[in-house]
Amino acid sequence: MPVRKRAKTAAKTTAQPPPVVRRPRAHAPEREVCPKCGRLTARLIGRSETFPVLYLRCDDCAHTSIAPA
Repeated sequence: MPVRKRAKTAAKTTAQPPPVVRRPRAHAPEREVCPKCGRLTARLIGRSETFPVLYLRCDDCAHTSIAPA
């Protein structure tokens, strides 16, 4: 019987843990700093095709602003 117990404990100590499987995260909305209130709650709502500008809307103060890209 002691031989079996040793074999079981030796197998437990030499066994490697299963590999970690990483799952891709869901895409989070991009957050920007609101130029009016200064919080990180502004969302990107659009881009200009002709000029390098971004259109932002803040969730806290509901201000819509234009920022350079």
